[in-house]
Amino acid sequence: MEPLPGGVPTIAGRTPIACQNCANAKTGCDKRVPCSRCAEKNLPCAARFARRSSKAAVRAAQAGAAFPGPPLVQSPQQMQQPQTVNPSFMEIDQTSTKVEAGKSPTVVEAVITVDSHAPSEGSPKRSSPPHSHVSPTEFPSPHTRMESLDEFMQIGSEFVGPESSYQDLLVWPEYSMDLGMYPSTMPLTRTDMSMPAFAELSDMSGSEPMTASSSRGSIHTRGTSIMSSSDFDNGMKSAELTITVPTDSPIPDFEVVIVAEGAWNLARCNPPMYTGTCPRTAIVHLECLEQKSKEEGTWSSLEKYLDQTDWDASDLASVVPLTSRTRDKMLAITQSFLHKALEIHRGGINGYPKAGYASPGDFNFIVLPPSRILEYFLRSYVRSLSVYYPLVMAGCVDPNEMLQNNQASTLLVLLMIAQGAAAMPMAEARYLSAGLTETCRISLFDIVEKDVELSADPIALRCALLFIVLGAWSGDKWLMDIAMGQRGMYMSMLKHAGMLEPQQSMIPAFNSSTSTELQWRSWLQRESQNRLVHNYVMLDQELSLFHDTAPLFAITELRCPLPGPEVLWMASNAEQWLAGIQSVYGCTANVNPQLLTAPSLTPSLYDLFQDFLHDSLPRRQGNLSPQQLRLILHPLQSLLCHLRQMLSCFSDVPFSRLNGARTVTKSSTMLRLEEVQALLQKWYELTMTYYKANPNCPITRCNLVLYHLISLNAVTNFPEVERLARREGFDGSYWELSLRHKRCISQREEAIFHCGQVFRLLRLMPNNRRPSWWSAAMYRATLILWADSISRLDPNFQTDKRENPGTGSTKPVAIDQVTPEDPAVISYLWSGDGVAVLTQLDGSTVSLDKPGDVLVYAAKNIEAGFSSRVGDGIKRKLMTLRNNWSVDTMGAPPS
Repeated sequence: MEPLPGGVPTIAGRTPIACQNCANAKTGCDKRVPCSRCAEKNLPCAARFARRSSKAAVRAAQAGAAFPGPPLVQSPQQMQQPQTVNPSFMEIDQTSTKVEAGKSPTVVEAVITVDSHAPSEGSPKRSSPPHSHVSPTEFPSPHTRMESLDEFMQIGSEFVGPESSYQDLLVWPEYSMDLGMYPSTMPLTRTDMSMPAFAELSDMSGSEPMTASSSRGSIHTRGTSIMSSSDFDNGMKSAELTITVPTDSPIPDFEVVIVAEGAWNLARCNPPMYTGTCPRTAIVHLECLEQKSKEEGTWSSLEKYLDQTDWDASDLASVVPLTSRTRDKMLAITQSFLHKALEIHRGGINGYPKAGYASPGDFNFIVLPPSRILEYFLRSYVRSLSVYYPLVMAGCVDPNEMLQNNQASTLLVLLMIAQGAAAMPMAEARYLSAGLTETCRISLFDIVEKDVELSADPIALRCALLFIVLGAWSGDKWLMDIAMGQRGMYMSMLKHAGMLEPQQSMIPAFNSSTSTELQWRSWLQRESQNRLVHNYVMLDQELSLFHDTAPLFAITELRCPLPGPEVLWMASNAEQWLAGIQSVYGCTANVNPQLLTAPSLTPSLYDLFQDFLHDSLPRRQGNLSPQQLRLILHPLQSLLCHLRQMLSCFSDVPFSRLNGARTVTKSSTMLRLEEVQALLQKWYELTMTYYKANPNCPITRCNLVLYHLISLNAVTNFPEVERLARREGFDGSYWELSLRHKRCISQREEAIFHCGQVFRLLRLMPNNRRPSWWSAAMYRATLILWADSISRLDPNFQTDKRENPGTGSTKPVAIDQVTPEDPAVISYLWSGDGVAVLTQLDGSTVSLDKPGDVLVYAAKNIEAGFSSRVGDGIKRKLMTLRNNWSVDTMGAPPS
């Protein structure tokens, strides 16, 4: 904040004067550190102060007497013994003061000690660190600033009301933060230039979602997780952060990330935390990346893990080795990206001045992992993600060629590394992935803003696609929110660039004089663009499904050609591509060129869905590829989503004859729902035809999991299931439990069957080749089984639904082991014969009568897969739900 007009800028009660260099030269000085003249001439610059005290110290002392507790301005003798205070109080250490560049009002450096003994609901209970104060003489903080309190209170009524007290400004979060994050405490500040470690988190509010309040008043812009300069100036406090090792996960994680899980935009089975009370995490990931990359031995554990990994030939050939020149260029560009991200989150103040660096000591640097590990992450990306989002030409990534282009290409390589690291069950890989994701998010938005033409650039839009995948399944609340918010923006860019419009066929005419190489390059460019569009379509369908929202794309918009055959896309040269063209389309030099431009050879998704609705697929399109079958799920998901929204608007109370029109509307909606179910069954039959011929196809398994999840939406109301889990509107009576079950699950046996098939198909997927959302799929199936199981607590429900023992129906049916064609499953679905059970990893069975056991079953299955931040968070949510609905805490509901 600039000083008030006519006011005297002060530092700890002293007036700054010109620096020594300017005084000797008898020139004007702007009294910054360094001043502009010294910065231009690369001269050492130090702050100087007048000997006379100002009135600001008196005002600060008067402010300190406004509330009981430790004085606001303490003597050095008082500060030598740190005190532990309650969360609503803090100490301010004034043993060292420093003028910030370009800022003149009073600065009082603050060091906060948080009372770790104060209980905090929803956060781990920990003891305070042994050294909760950092000596200001060793690490003077350039960020921590507090204005003269009289001036601080006058910056505007929108920030602090006139009735606010000084004590209200100093409210501290109720969960503590310290540096117990690694086996040995990791210093998160530099020794040559002080920087408040994770300073953004000093504004974290309490963990109680409904009662906690922000310590900075109602500034809504802070919900973006990006700290502005004014935020930094007004409320910055030096803080320390903890990385805790949860008891249910072997990988340590930031405590604020775990606390923020309560505000996720999915998996909302527990009472939610809202954005206004959620701690910010972005600066945590950036500063962890900055610090960990410079530590010795940071990547040693990854190298040991790499030595134990068995790669097959396709994995080893999927990435071209990095050259030293490519690595150096990547490092330099990554350095600039990281500095931009840190500058934005730190507000562009002393640590990273916007105008440049004052001295070599002010330059923070990043060290990327060794080339061998970077190549490993790229292979992990190809193996884990490119299977489901096929955008890697010829199945090979060449980072050396990609970095020869522009900044967008470098961003793409970094996002590939981040995705590959996110798929690895290692702490260091997790920290690298989160830091790179946030860094690339900011740089991507920045380069598009500076060059608006990049909004139509396929490379930039491919970067956006990777960011949305990374952010949506990152397990970090803020990245998840931003990814879901920006997906509409990037999808609009795709549409406005004309990429969804119809196109001419790119099948070559062999009597043309154009060289085969040019035809292949032209086809690759168009094919890459079409594949990018349909990758967005698949992502749109998945995010719609798991967030229970309508897809953003309309089927009538998708008129561009579908992706071409894989044999053409995987061709590594023009000769292989030409041979593929001849084998797929039967092209020769004698073929009429007009036949090669027929729409039937390169149909759009709109054309494909029309043929699907009219039962003309076998005649016009032949055998469909797994990717085409997956794309058909998008309009089916859209249809079902709109019908489900309509059905949720009808009341459960029967209407009178006077309201017969509403009943007719509900009946017609139910008929349309049955039509969608019939279309889903038709899709399943087409898929099984391909699956029987290719039983190990990973895309088909992924398609079947999505099919069962979509089918579950036809027979269940998942948002209502989560409301029941959160006890929203639940009075605890058996009658209410029975009513809520009917609202949640409309066809019980079919819902149980689909849940079991989701478990079975996910188990068939290798741990290192599962889609990013596999733990969320496990969560949805589990919560539906839990809702059915919790309803069995009603004795009347058990009496009404228990199968007749005389019909031999007590035979267990392992719904997560048998295929849909199994006679036991068919008998269970049609006549209710048998008792559905789940099978644990050790072969024992789990009864669906015990809700807690169902949740434990899912947690063990998630734990058995590759650990990820989103998977660990879902596992913790399920265990919290189990505790919230345990028999001891719930008791018997009144009848």
